[in-house]
Amino acid sequence: MTDPFFKDESKPVSPEHSDPPAPDSRSPMGDSKFENNPLQDDRRMASIMAYIPFLCFVPLISMSDNKEVRFHARQGVFLFIIELIAVFFLIDAVSNLFFKGILIIAISFSVAGLIFAFQGKMQKLPIVGDLIDKSKL
Repeated sequence: MTDPFFKDESKPVSPEHSDPPAPDSRSPMGDSKFENNPLQDDRRMASIMAYIPFLCFVPLISMSDNKEVRFHARQGVFLFIIELIAVFFLIDAVSNLFFKGILIIAISFSVAGLIFAFQGKMQKLPIVGDLIDKSKL
């Protein structure tokens, strides 16, 4: 219990005897590519802003000529749309209606498939047949 948490706490070090930290070869500070450049900072802030809901459209509109910012902005807008859909389905009445509709459509397609199979036809079901062809199931 008397041992210090950090080993250096027990011995005071004077500032004259302390060695400067060795430069880290992985540190981006020494690389000229990552210097503090106002233009680079604007791009970085725009890329960060792309993932914040409701603000994702700002970089898409304001810096659409930059490839990196446009990349992040497009992903951010896509994620924002998914978030809106998820919030929309948190409403019980909407989600119940949606899933009941999906169930009715699935049962209808199953009945149509049964009828086609009974008749000996190889008929693609709408939407489902195309998805199966694309997925190579």
